[in-house]
Amino acid sequence: MKKKLLVLCTVFACFLCGCQENKTTVSMYDLRQAMEAADSSFPEMLYASSAEDDAEDLFTNISDLDYKKVDSFFVSYAKEGGKADEIAVIAVKDSADTEEAKKSLEAHKENRRKLLDQYEPEEVSRIKDGVIFTSGQYAVFIVSEKSDAVRKAFEEAVK
Repeated sequence: MKKKLLVLCTVFACFLCGCQENKTTVSMYDLRQAMEAADSSFPEMLYASSAEDDAEDLFTNISDLDYKKVDSFFVSYAKEGGKADEIAVIAVKDSADTEEAKKSLEAHKENRRKLLDQYEPEEVSRIKDGVIFTSGQYAVFIVSEKSDAVRKAFEEAVK
């Protein structure tokens, strides 16, 4: 399992420079910046987004939602393996698909819990406390010491 996480982190690390503004209701780049800034306790974070050349492949690391339904996304996660900190936001093209996107993030949360349970059990409670919610066309997953502040930053950014 450590190898799988290491491979995932390596793949995401290769795409650090490609995040750019998307044509959604709000820029995923700006949204990520605002949400990360809301919690100064975040460790160094890596990210991947729909701005990447292989975005559809990267998306499968956080969701099994049909990528044709996705307008844009980003995932920001702790660079240090074994840390639970993460933000994932999926913007769907049709808000009727928001609940399906939310369910896919719930499955992602459970997969992360199982993975961390094997080698970082002290982080499992943080995953369990992770927040998943929807707002308009967005499905959001937050694991943070200050998840309320990160959620508020999201809500302010998408007004």
